[in-house]
Amino acid sequence: MVSSVEAVFYDGVVSRPQPARISPIDAQSVLIRYGDQYEKQRRYMYEDMTLIGALGKIKPIIEMKDDSRLELQQALPDWFMIGNKKTYHSIWKLERSPSLILFSIVFVAVFAFAVVKWGVPSASHHIARVLPVDTMNQLGEEAEKQVFRMTEKSTLPAARQEQIRKQYLDSVAEGKPAKLLFRAGGEIGANALALPNNTIILTDELVKLTKDDREILGVLAHEQGHIVERHSLQQAIASLGFSAILIAVTGDSSDLFSSLPVALVGAGYSRDFESEADLYALKQMNKKNVPVKYFSDFLQRLSEENSEEKSSNAVTEFLSSHPATKERIAQVKKFEKQLQMQ
Repeated sequence: MVSSVEAVFYDGVVSRPQPARISPIDAQSVLIRYGDQYEKQRRYMYEDMTLIGALGKIKPIIEMKDDSRLELQQALPDWFMIGNKKTYHSIWKLERSPSLILFSIVFVAVFAFAVVKWGVPSASHHIARVLPVDTMNQLGEEAEKQVFRMTEKSTLPAARQEQIRKQYLDSVAEGKPAKLLFRAGGEIGANALALPNNTIILTDELVKLTKDDREILGVLAHEQGHIVERHSLQQAIASLGFSAILIAVTGDSSDLFSSLPVALVGAGYSRDFESEADLYALKQMNKKNVPVKYFSDFLQRLSEENSEEKSSNAVTEFLSSHPATKERIAQVKKFEKQLQMQ
């Protein structure tokens, strides 16, 4: 014997919910008894019903053409032959399948990893490569203003600044000179920054940490590598996460001008970018007959001083944005060794 199903019924006349029982009449219709004593009844054809709920934790809800409404407290019974019930039942089964739930979790985790590992960097690389020069200059100028707010006017003598600029032009610029600016470190301490508007900012504190001008040339060559490869722009865009993918897909870069200049200053470089910039610097130094050991010595000394003098803000500030890791130092020494074997 087929049993009736309890439900809540809205008759389409008044908004008050009423208790109801649903029972089958035949393959095309059901009978709904409702009211406090189930004293009222209506017959409805399945073809006049629409199933609008019943996914996840949503209980089955059925609407009829006369504006009445049924809300069931349990799944639809097997005898309830509304047209799209099979589709919902299939989805219910999938929702409750342990294997599918596990697969979904794994799929989402793999997808998220792929987006972070390859999607965002790829989108960032694409955006950085296709941005027109005018846009890059505008973004770089905004970032430059940000750096100026964080730093102070340089106290290096003008003659010393010009001396470093001349050495840079002779040994690093390679026909593509960047605008070289000097600033007192302020909030960023001993540091060197490469900005998309073809600008390198060198702080007084970093200059004072060097023991030889050829160490400065190594740092400048490294920053020149970042400019040539557009690393700062790529890293900053990547720091914006999914915005990078959205901009790459839609082509709408309007949000860049509100959020990217700050990211340009604050985003540290990835290991791959640091390695690329280091290799660029080493090749450039070797090309101009500047011994690469000066770059290696500078990184080694900074690393040692950072370990021994934790209170030294000047050192830690430089390492925070240009991590002088053992791997980087080893790469420089490996390059130097290869040169000696030639």
